[in-house]
Amino acid sequence: MEVFLCIKMIKSKFAQAPFATKIVLIFFIALVGLFCSSIIMVACSQNMDNILVMKWLQILQTVFTFVLPAFFLAYILDSGVTYLKFTSIRSFPIWVILLFLMPIALPAVNFFKALNDLILLPDFMRGLEAWMQQMENQSQVVTEQFLSVSTISGLLFNILVMAIVPAVGEELFFRGILQTVLGEKMNRHYAVWITAFIFSAIHLQFYGFLPRLLLGAVLGYLFLFTGSIWAPIAAHFINNMLAVILFFLTFNGYLEFNIDTIGTDETWWLGIVSVGFIFLLFGRLKRLKE
Repeated sequence: MEVFLCIKMIKSKFAQAPFATKIVLIFFIALVGLFCSSIIMVACSQNMDNILVMKWLQILQTVFTFVLPAFFLAYILDSGVTYLKFTSIRSFPIWVILLFLMPIALPAVNFFKALNDLILLPDFMRGLEAWMQQMENQSQVVTEQFLSVSTISGLLFNILVMAIVPAVGEELFFRGILQTVLGEKMNRHYAVWITAFIFSAIHLQFYGFLPRLLLGAVLGYLFLFTGSIWAPIAAHFINNMLAVILFFLTFNGYLEFNIDTIGTDETWWLGIVSVGFIFLLFGRLKRLKE
């Protein structure tokens, strides 16, 4: 009973809170969730060499850092889940766009990844660059360990861990909460890009910053134009699922062609074409909602 009374007091205090207070609250609640999941991870530290345990801990971290804070913040800032815009999408053409958008965007993502790789920091920031490269290498090693499976059951579990859970959790938090709060105070396009910037930066992967920024902007505009959280969740899921399946096919020898090269080197022009198609699809999406 005391917990519910405390939550009601917090709700009454923050529902009409100033913009800056809401932003601080959003990140504070996420940090509390991250701290709680970190305690559990420390408790399981003796099993961190077990990939299966690490996958379950990854799910737990996403739930504590993004999913639970999103629902809690939705209640505190408004009236509950309606704040997150779980509006059904009844338009078949919109679902067609959602289905094909991320595969079409793949060359653009690769193109921006290639541009990102060309960025060099000044000499006085070599130490920072070395640290970022080390973080990138560690992340790549863990990701490959997660994805390296040879069974259908392993593939399906990877889709759960690396596609379904992140798509739901990150979209609820970044688009459903953060972008919504930013959009209440500033221009909606600024809200999309600021959220995309934070979304990319929070992953702490400098060498994937630009493509993740593009992905964040695409997801943000999907949320903006459709008015439904299901749109960015679906697109995010499709993007991650494609990556998981393509790695599975390559790892097990079913696919020899490297999809990540489309839109780079001699095919750089496909990245530009891909960006053009993204604009065309968004133009179509906007007209469907008008």
